[in-house]
Amino acid sequence: MLCERCGKNEAVTRIQHLHSDGSLEEVYLCESCANLEEENKIQAFNELALSFLSMLDGNKVVAGETSGKKQLVCDSCGLDFDTFRKTNRAGCSDCYDAFYEQILQAAKQVQGGHAKHVGKVPAAFVAESEREERIFALREQIQKMIELENFEEAARLRDEIRSLEGKAGEEE
Repeated sequence: MLCERCGKNEAVTRIQHLHSDGSLEEVYLCESCANLEEENKIQAFNELALSFLSMLDGNKVVAGETSGKKQLVCDSCGLDFDTFRKTNRAGCSDCYDAFYEQILQAAKQVQGGHAKHVGKVPAAFVAESEREERIFALREQIQKMIELENFEEAARLRDEIRSLEGKAGEEE
């Protein structure tokens, strides 16, 4: 197969482009065209990085392109929240941190105002889930007791956690 860019050399590399509309495009390139493509990406990334660094406020909000509203942008890959929402695809793993509050709001809307799953759960998992929630709450209480220097209560809570964890081990 010939290179799709120059049409002269044998294609040795397949490059996939994910467009903002969610479509995926595959391009087959020869080695020299692939190197040129990589150089262009590096240059575009450097320009993007410089534009982020030039922002004075340093937060993740930039002016919207067409509307006067501001929108969130991932610092790592430059993906804006509107594109993330439209495509349901993150540009990188850091997008989940950058858009955390918006993702949490969407999850609450889908789950009827709850931040965690509230649908049906197999009966076998209910007890385990309740135990895990109790352990989590106890660990938070331990941290508060340590901050208040109430070490005896923290030790009692620690023992209760060990007891709950022991029960989980016995059932397995």
